[in-house]
Amino acid sequence: MRDPDAVWFRLPPGYVDLDLDALEPLRDGLLADWATLCADPDRAARAARESRALFGVLEQLRDRGVLHTAIGLHAGDGTREGGAPGREARDEARVSVFSLSEVETGAPSSAAAAARCALDLATAGLGDVWESGLVDLPCGTPAALVTSLLPGRPDGVDGPVPRAFQARLAIARPRGSRVVVADLTTAHPAEAAAYTDILLAVGGTVRFTEPEGPAEPDTAPARSRLLDVLL
Repeated sequence: MRDPDAVWFRLPPGYVDLDLDALEPLRDGLLADWATLCADPDRAARAARESRALFGVLEQLRDRGVLHTAIGLHAGDGTREGGAPGREARDEARVSVFSLSEVETGAPSSAAAAARCALDLATAGLGDVWESGLVDLPCGTPAALVTSLLPGRPDGVDGPVPRAFQARLAIARPRGSRVVVADLTTAHPAEAAAYTDILLAVGGTVRFTEPEGPAEPDTAPARSRLLDVLL
């Protein structure tokens, strides 16, 4: 029997599904790997700080309860955090966190649900809002995008960490007042536009009815360049 609450979507190459009940060994392994992945000790230390911040976000997601979570690892697009191009920026790995959750808005229609959810996201006080507005997606239901720069560091994370960028996509279900919310968070605000495009591409794959035909096999490498991962 078809599950009326099911939602289908596809993530681009470089994203790996996460078990939120097994975060500690994954975090410890990734932090240990940075020394091997980054030859420069300063870059390894910076990457470790960014990873700790993102794992703080994951711990918050675990406490909130989510439908799906994945972590992405990609090479940079050649832009330093200060905005200037550089080979070292291309070599550095970019870590991001994707999550999918659902909220009940109590709105009278799907269009009102998407608008209300977007308004709540934009006014929740979760940082500096950069962009907000309605977007069109292939699934045909009302949707809204909100991007922002998150404040401070997550609870439980010590030491200086960069402010994280987050793009959030609220997609109304075809009927009722529930909204599916897709989040993409990264510690690299300089590449906000690229991550926003990735989230919108994922949103373009969202369906509330089971897609026809078999799923395409995933033969992509586990790590790819940031700008090569659009669906």
